[in-house]
Amino acid sequence: MTFEVQKSPTWIRILQFVTGGIAIALSGYVLANPISTTWFVLTFLGISLLVVGISSMMNGFFHGGTSKGTRVIEIIIGIIAIIGGFFTIAHPIAALASLIWFATLFVLIFGAGLVATGIARHDQSKGARIAKIIIGIIVVILSGTLLEYPGLTLSMMLILLSINLFIQGIDRIISGAIGHTIIRKA
Repeated sequence: MTFEVQKSPTWIRILQFVTGGIAIALSGYVLANPISTTWFVLTFLGISLLVVGISSMMNGFFHGGTSKGTRVIEIIIGIIAIIGGFFTIAHPIAALASLIWFATLFVLIFGAGLVATGIARHDQSKGARIAKIIIGIIVVILSGTLLEYPGLTLSMMLILLSINLFIQGIDRIISGAIGHTIIRKA
């Protein structure tokens, strides 16, 4: 397998600069306007759930190549997604509280999983197992803190979103500045 480095076309490089700049600007906007960002994310989540629900129901009703049980499951998933979408749009504060609660629950389960694998995995070194247990305990404690202070959870989610946008923006600008694309040749 060989690789070849090619120069990207100028229009792609300009597009990378522009999208990188937009991502960096959005990163600042997320930090400067957390309330409007939260409402936007919730609205987008609600609309996404509606679209996924409708799509899933259409697959269930019109996709004849699958079994009846699979189609019924698709329809049920679609109904649940549509209900969730309407709920998110109609009751954004309750949806936000639910989102924070689920994020905290995920962090708790992840931490408990780290502790459990640290205890149960005897095929790993003792140091790796101890590290997993310690990190798992820290994550479980963090989840308790996040559950106690939901505003902290929301703040952390917005900060991580902002950091992600910032890093993606820098990546796009660097890609545009370098202008090289690596292509695998068969």
